[in-house]
Amino acid sequence: MKTHAGTDILLIGSDETLVLALQDGGFRVTWVDEHEDLYAAVARLQPQAVLVQADSPTRDTLEHLASLSRRYPQPTLLLHDGQDAELTRRALKLGISAYVADGMSAGAVRALVEVSISHREQLESLRRELTRSQRSLAERKLIDAAKCVLMERQGVCEADAFRHLKSLAMNARISLSDAARNLLAQEGT
Repeated sequence: MKTHAGTDILLIGSDETLVLALQDGGFRVTWVDEHEDLYAAVARLQPQAVLVQADSPTRDTLEHLASLSRRYPQPTLLLHDGQDAELTRRALKLGISAYVADGMSAGAVRALVEVSISHREQLESLRRELTRSQRSLAERKLIDAAKCVLMERQGVCEADAFRHLKSLAMNARISLSDAARNLLAQEGT
């Protein structure tokens, strides 16, 4: 597993033992009170993870953290004593991971943060790959549609239509998908 030592962690709530454990693990920890301006803290720090160390964070705090996570994607972990099942449900519904940390060693919390950051990075990588694949598929559909237009209009086979489209792209010094888009726009399709 990739180590995230030197990364910024925002801790909401104050637990000196947890701060020291995270710092011993190489994390740079900034802590703020739950009632401080979380938006400003996250915008300023842009942490790789947010930890909420609170027995009972307010509903507003959880909703603010969920909103912040959409704007600044980072794992948000709620560390609590496990006494409030409703708190756990509410956090999970908002996309915040909730963990019972009562009795959890500092090393286990560090590992939890490491895994959460790695998981977020993997998800972001998958989202980027999905976006690339969707864009590639859309371009492929444009090219196929343009080839169909050329095959019908010129009465040629698919290979000849592709060569013609490729020639249009090379002559105009544009991508094959842009050439297809232009051809389809000229045809009104």
